[in-house]
Amino acid sequence: QKTMRAGGMRYHLQLFCPVQTTNEYGEEQTTYTPTRTIWAERVKWAGNRSEEVGEHFAAYTVTFRIRDVHPIGEGWRVQLMGEHLYTVMAIEPNRSKGMLSLLCQRVNV
Repeated sequence: QKTMRAGGMRYHLQLFCPVQTTNEYGEEQTTYTPTRTIWAERVKWAGNRSEEVGEHFAAYTVTFRIRDVHPIGEGWRVQLMGEHLYTVMAIEPNRSKGMLSLLCQRVNV
């Protein structure tokens, strides 16, 4: 039996599927094709800063919860509508509630 909590899905996410292509020089490239827009719940978010070779890098992570009927995989990208772009690093299923937790890291562009 699936249970849902009303009002939690208030964030609009655009899903992007990775597509491997090869250019005329034989180099493999990954492009991302938009697939669908879904509703999600933002469970937690965090930010920190690291230093590598004397440079500071910001790292932001967020966990979104979505319904398990949406096709998505690790390496996909999601974008909060009108906001930041994230890469899906891991997916944790919660089959008893019919949900998936997407552990994401912000894309630094």
